[in-house]
Amino acid sequence: MTRYEAAFKSVKSRGEAAFIPFAVAGDPDPEAFLEVIRAYVDGGADVLEIGYPFSDPVADGPVNQRAAQRALRHGFSHALFFSLIKEIRAFTDIPIGLLTYANTVAHLGCEAFCRKAARAGIDSILVADMPPEETRELRMAMGRHGIGRVFIVSELTPNERLRYICSRVDSFVYVVSRPGITGVDATLSASVKATLARIRATTDKPAAVGFGISTPEHVRETTRAGAQGVIVGSALVSEIEKAALAGRNPYGILKKRVRAFKAGTYGGTGTKS
Repeated sequence: MTRYEAAFKSVKSRGEAAFIPFAVAGDPDPEAFLEVIRAYVDGGADVLEIGYPFSDPVADGPVNQRAAQRALRHGFSHALFFSLIKEIRAFTDIPIGLLTYANTVAHLGCEAFCRKAARAGIDSILVADMPPEETRELRMAMGRHGIGRVFIVSELTPNERLRYICSRVDSFVYVVSRPGITGVDATLSASVKATLARIRATTDKPAAVGFGISTPEHVRETTRAGAQGVIVGSALVSEIEKAALAGRNPYGILKKRVRAFKAGTYGGTGTKS
């Protein structure tokens, strides 16, 4: 059983959805980043999503773009990234998903990147700017090294393409709650429930919803709509940014925020015991 299978099975047995917080690796600096991840784990995260800092993150909004810039200013490198993942693996065994861009993988080459990612402890890779049709070489390398595949769907994905994408997923389906880039929204898209219903009719793989989810109530609504996982990024990354600007350790506020978000997943497929 993979870490993802174990995590989603565990939350389902408790009548919950998986809570998946996002952070950019090395933000605001390598040492503080590890405090961020400790706060996420201690706050009750079920899965981690970690972004590889990139100079032109086209799927990300301003908050996550600034996070990438902060990390890059500290001389971020492949070696540092894989070292940080190994340090995270020393204190948690929950799944770690990587969100990255094609240039990052191409810089090392698919084989070398996947080999290093697997050795560090990465469970899945999502390349935000690489559609499934262009991932053959990467998928083969991921398969050789036991790394799971994650792809994105949205309310705009036609049913035929939805089937194609879901057939190539083996970890979870990443559902964007609305078209566009990452960021904080005041309201949750009304299309999420219908999109999740289409996914359930297509695959038995878990579906995790992200983009624009910024409050515990959003998490609760998304869980009730049928999501097996809920991803929160910008709302937490903005707290990291505030702490960095104030020269504060982000651990306390992030642990508190993650606990509140996680509480929103209770009662998704049953009743919190």
